[in-house]
Amino acid sequence: MKFVLLLLALVALVRGQDRVECHCGMFITVAFGEIEVHRLPAFDLEDCSEGNECLLKCLSEWQFVYDNGGMNYQRPSSNYTYGEESCKSLANEYSMPNLDPTPVYNYYKLCTDPWMYDGAVSKDDLCCVDGSFPGQC
Repeated sequence: MKFVLLLLALVALVRGQDRVECHCGMFITVAFGEIEVHRLPAFDLEDCSEGNECLLKCLSEWQFVYDNGGMNYQRPSSNYTYGEESCKSLANEYSMPNLDPTPVYNYYKLCTDPWMYDGAVSKDDLCCVDGSFPGQC
């Protein structure tokens, strides 16, 4: 009996490792190209052929964010809004503490595929002042 339970646990563990992650990212366009300013929590999918499912999950997540404050949305597990996290990312990773009002573009990525634009643009712009999000641009 213990052997059967151990075997089932091992199969579940191996099967769980086969899952892949769908990533949803927020990007802006700057003089030198597109840069990621924020990444949402990843979704698990069955395999790398589920690009359309990844796209739909990201679109749904974006809709949730925009329906709940957009750049002012704050995840329950975070102390910062998406706008604040994005401005901190720009200041720390790209030495860009200031940003004029800029549209945010939504992208998705699955496995080794490149980031793909999902056709959605933020309903509110991102702007940063001295590495902080002022709350409204």
